[in-house]
Amino acid sequence: PMANRGDVCSHDHDCGGEDCGGSSLHGWVDHPRVSCQNAQEESAAARVIRPWDERLSFLNGNPLRSDDQDPELLVHVPFTADVTVRGLMVVGGGSGKAPSKVKVWVNKPPGEINLDNATRRTPTQQFDLAEDFRGELEYQTDITKFTAVSSLTLFFPTNHAHDAEGTTEISFLGFRGDGSGNKRNAIVTAVYETKPMAGDHKAPAEDGAPSAIL
Repeated sequence: PMANRGDVCSHDHDCGGEDCGGSSLHGWVDHPRVSCQNAQEESAAARVIRPWDERLSFLNGNPLRSDDQDPELLVHVPFTADVTVRGLMVVGGGSGKAPSKVKVWVNKPPGEINLDNATRRTPTQQFDLAEDFRGELEYQTDITKFTAVSSLTLFFPTNHAHDAEGTTEISFLGFRGDGSGNKRNAIVTAVYETKPMAGDHKAPAEDGAPSAIL
């Protein structure tokens, strides 16, 4: 069954309460390696994964759009270090073009989940998505399944128009939680090991995201 709305945290930009999902993970996303299937423009997938305080800007009319006459979108999001994902946010297009569901897999290699098998593969977690034009809804993960996350794969099968030949649009895709010091492909030196780094424990907060932790 799909996740119910009890898994949703509602808050605004100034929310600093303990019910918010932790710091923005934007600084941990490996943007050059973000990929997408069935998009009109693949590079748009990385473009919509933006800082928290930019989630309502309109990208000059260039959101992530599915191919014409097909609402499905599949996005693979790798991280530069292992992270704990506490919540996700999706801001979609108007006129029924916002996605209505998402299936999420943790730590699947690029291409393992694709448009041919995503419908039948069991996800790590799935959500019903509301039309959230103001960026106020955060979908909370089952934290026990979203630790040591090196990548997420997200499949959006349909939109609120429920039109099998309609286009799906996403203007913002955000993740919140906690980063780790386990950076991949990094050169580890004795200096690094003995000198604590502030960035080892939290994602950068310069994008204006609240820093509250569940």
